[in-house]
Amino acid sequence: MNAITDEILKKKYDKIYKKYVKGNFSEVIEECKKILKKRKHQLFFNLLSAAYQKNGKIEKSIDVMREALTLNPNHPNFLNNIGNCFFMLHEYSEAEKYFKKGLEIDNRHLHILNNLGNLKRETFKIEESIDYYKKVLTIQKDAVPALFNLVGVYRIANRKEDSKRYCREIIKLNKKLTDADRQYSLVHKYEKNDPHLKEMLKKINDDDLNNIEKIHLYYGIHKAFEDIREYENAFKFLKKGNDLLKKETSYNFSKDEKKINSYLDLYKKIKHIKTPETHRDLIFIVGMPRSGSSLIEQILASHKKVFGGGEIPYIQKIADKIIDQEKIDVSLIDKYKNKYLSLIAELDNSTSIFTDKELLNFYNIGLILILFPRAKIINCTRDPIDNCWSIYKNFFPIKTQFVNDFKDISKFYKLYLKIMSFWEKEFPENIYKLNYEDLIEDPKSQIKRILAFCNLDWDENVMSHHKNPRLVRTLSFDQANKPISKNVSNTINNYKDMVGDLIKELEI
Repeated sequence: MNAITDEILKKKYDKIYKKYVKGNFSEVIEECKKILKKRKHQLFFNLLSAAYQKNGKIEKSIDVMREALTLNPNHPNFLNNIGNCFFMLHEYSEAEKYFKKGLEIDNRHLHILNNLGNLKRETFKIEESIDYYKKVLTIQKDAVPALFNLVGVYRIANRKEDSKRYCREIIKLNKKLTDADRQYSLVHKYEKNDPHLKEMLKKINDDDLNNIEKIHLYYGIHKAFEDIREYENAFKFLKKGNDLLKKETSYNFSKDEKKINSYLDLYKKIKHIKTPETHRDLIFIVGMPRSGSSLIEQILASHKKVFGGGEIPYIQKIADKIIDQEKIDVSLIDKYKNKYLSLIAELDNSTSIFTDKELLNFYNIGLILILFPRAKIINCTRDPIDNCWSIYKNFFPIKTQFVNDFKDISKFYKLYLKIMSFWEKEFPENIYKLNYEDLIEDPKSQIKRILAFCNLDWDENVMSHHKNPRLVRTLSFDQANKPISKNVSNTINNYKDMVGDLIKELEI
């Protein structure tokens, strides 16, 4: 078998990499595998690993990197790639092991340093996270990923001026990095004739911005106009952002409906399976986005016996694994029960009650209670119009796709109500329905009821949740870090002439 020359190899790599950039990951995988049969070259190991990651086949990516490491156990890029695989699987201890080994070989490896920063952020070690990002910047001061990461981590740490400073640095580097404009708007209070609003309005007319870059600007401009109480302009730009984002996602409600019903079918298929009630105490907080869930998790996490885990996607991934199995029995359920428990131990391995605030777990409540029969479910509810309006007016990452159109939001909301009605009949003892408005109106009595439901004694700390140093990593970080007040801002009142379609859609 003739080895491929360096010259031919470079041409092949350039050609395959173009396919990777275009998103043709399956083709990249096949072509890299063919090349590697003839010549074991690091570029193709890394590209094959990255393509498997993009295709969601993380275990396959790990296999590729293990083979690469047998050939060169001290290659920092291989160590970084396999560490990133374990990070994507939320196996943080294993990921850190590979990242740290890579740094021993090359202590100026920018990707490893940045990935370690991400790992520390995800495991709530914020100061260590910041140190790693800043280390990147001492080596390359214009390293955009590290700059963006500092923007985000300072924002959730409520260090707004630091967040704004790094936003400005990013904007100086490249005016097309408009995500920095949007994130700046989140931590800035605008006034009339604000220079940043003027900058965004000028920039939005640039012809060289793509749709995603425009979307970030639209949301930033909306926030600015809302701050200065020009609500018609605020709504105009909010609608532009939502319409363009809807176009980008091509969201189809029927796909979500079909997917959610498939999880109900899974539950009906496995509901006869009985598992032991011996497991860590768990509280799952579910509901629609913007329903007050971050606030209630912060309150619970202020209790001395509770650890707040935040939004973690483990149950969703477990459901997707189980749903594809031909045979589902007690041993399989036990396997995934133990997998979940080992993953949350990466975040907290104490005996504290653990909260999981992945809201869309609402469609997997049946699976949750088969995995963990003693688990408590808190279903967060809010006035439907206020809830759906709050969803519409906030930017969500593209993976959350029902959020950009009044009809889509309303359909999803009604489906949520239907699904929760089913679970409440199936598991009346395991689900607590918490109304946001009731919590705001009479917090102490509501919190007492929630603690009783969770078998927790009263702890005065829950009334001082805003003093909890725990970081809130959701859109509601600002509110969850403030004392509960009846004077809650209800912005829909400022848009009452513009949301008639939403009110009409929500008629039940």
